[in-house]
Amino acid sequence: MAKKILLPFGFLILAYFVISQENFTVILSGIAIFLIGMFFMQDGFKLLSGGILEKLLQKFTSNTFYAILTGFFSTSIVQSSSIISLVVISFLSVELLTLVQGIGIIFGSNLGSTTTAWIVSSLGVDVKISIYAMPMILFGVLFRFFKSNSYKGVGNVLLGLGFIFLGISYMKDGFDTLKDSIDLASYSMEGVLGIIIYILIGAIATVVIQSSAATLAIIITALSAGSIIYINAIALAIGANIGTTFTAIIASLASNENGKRVAFAHFTFNIITATIITIFIYSFKDLVDFLAPYLGISEDNYGMKLSLFHTIFSLLGILLLSPFINQIVKLSEKLIKKKVSALSKPKYLLDSNLSLPDTAIVSIRKETINLYENCQKAMLHALNLHTSNLKTLDDLKVQISKEVTKIDTNIDEIYHSNLKIIYSEIIKYSSFAQENMTSFQQREVADIKRSAKIIVEVLKDTRDIQKNVNFYLKSKNDYIKEEYNLLREELATILVDLNLLYNNENELEKMTQLEVIKSTLLANDLSNSGKIDALIREDKIKATMATSLINDSATVYSIQKKLVEMASMLFLNNTLLKEIGDSQNGSR
Repeated sequence: MAKKILLPFGFLILAYFVISQENFTVILSGIAIFLIGMFFMQDGFKLLSGGILEKLLQKFTSNTFYAILTGFFSTSIVQSSSIISLVVISFLSVELLTLVQGIGIIFGSNLGSTTTAWIVSSLGVDVKISIYAMPMILFGVLFRFFKSNSYKGVGNVLLGLGFIFLGISYMKDGFDTLKDSIDLASYSMEGVLGIIIYILIGAIATVVIQSSAATLAIIITALSAGSIIYINAIALAIGANIGTTFTAIIASLASNENGKRVAFAHFTFNIITATIITIFIYSFKDLVDFLAPYLGISEDNYGMKLSLFHTIFSLLGILLLSPFINQIVKLSEKLIKKKVSALSKPKYLLDSNLSLPDTAIVSIRKETINLYENCQKAMLHALNLHTSNLKTLDDLKVQISKEVTKIDTNIDEIYHSNLKIIYSEIIKYSSFAQENMTSFQQREVADIKRSAKIIVEVLKDTRDIQKNVNFYLKSKNDYIKEEYNLLREELATILVDLNLLYNNENELEKMTQLEVIKSTLLANDLSNSGKIDALIREDKIKATMATSLINDSATVYSIQKKLVEMASMLFLNNTLLKEIGDSQNGSR
């Protein structure tokens, strides 16, 4: 109730303040326009990358150095550490990156985010960039009318840059005007207390604005206008770096444990670096003053000096902490334990992945494989086979040769209490994910959804034969007992074969294995039909036994065919191989 009253009241106070204080209105408008520009740029690069960004992040992170370098360049290009953090957390959630690689990228991203400060200090202060803003906004709007995502992406990037330039111009004009009416510099504070207070102000501002880039832009424009003194601006910049870790922590609350561990590493990076720099703040100020002339920065250009300080901050953190990434990983794993999720809880379907189509597809695929693994376990238990030591066909033969021990398995209960929830979540998640996808990506998701449907079907088919399997394996008629044991072995064999196929990393070998499995299936079906006819003619089994065996043999063969179809869609990632497999399937 209090929140409902206080929120409108707060907006009314802000509205009065904005209307009555014209100078502050210009500054706040500049901040708002700058933030709008950042959002447009982020959306633009998402559309423009078409998955390239994700592929680069995954490919060029083989060691810590490359991970840091990739984080730096990708953030410098995209101009948003938030996008990079989102992609990293998404990749970690579907195990496309290791935690060490993810933390390395985040470290590099910290350094890449300093390029925003350089752009603002070098262009936004000394050059009247507002004259470039309007053409960018104009062409940005025009490009957004195109149907192509690439053109829309370019349009959003241009709009973003235009709004950023316009926002900087408004902020600069606002601070220039404010300086004439209120001398903010008179409120400056030196000494330890002043540094601590301004660090807190910088941190709080960043948490409120949710963008360290915007905070740095405000600091640089205020500094250039003479509204704050240099040492206070440095303290504000330290605070901005601390504040951005809290935004990362808040964002990680909705992610899995690896997302939280990355946020912890980010927090560790900035807190340790901020602590060291705060202790030796005047020494680092002197270092900036010493290096500035060598970089062509004039003595009174405090905006570019602040950008240099911001860069030194991130470089120091990388130099100090990158050798200890493995230790940070171990500490984060110790502090943030992996939750043992219930069987009914999806493991990979994170909402944060929905806006990244390629990563969303990986999430859906992995969750469907998780569904298959759980269904497979239930199927093997229904056949009275233990899964703990069932890796190869030799393991299977050992189990089949032993006396059958019944494993109580209620497939209906397993499906309704656990697996139906996962299946439902896959379908729901896929529906939302497909909204952001191309037609090609939507077809790929459709195949995965079809695989999930098949997995559920084969589980129910196994339930249909379970009763007869348990009944005839105890029969005194050795012939029917042997036939059901063979059916049991055939069904378990394909499950083991598909596991071996899934674990094979060579796509061509996978295709060959699948063709061998198909040929074996066809041969087994023909062999079983002839064998059953012979058993009936020789009166080795009763007619009731024969009809049960015929029906169950047909069901087992149907399950095997469905499993092959599922594997061709779910386990073969190469599109060309899938097309070859589909065409051969159709010709049979």
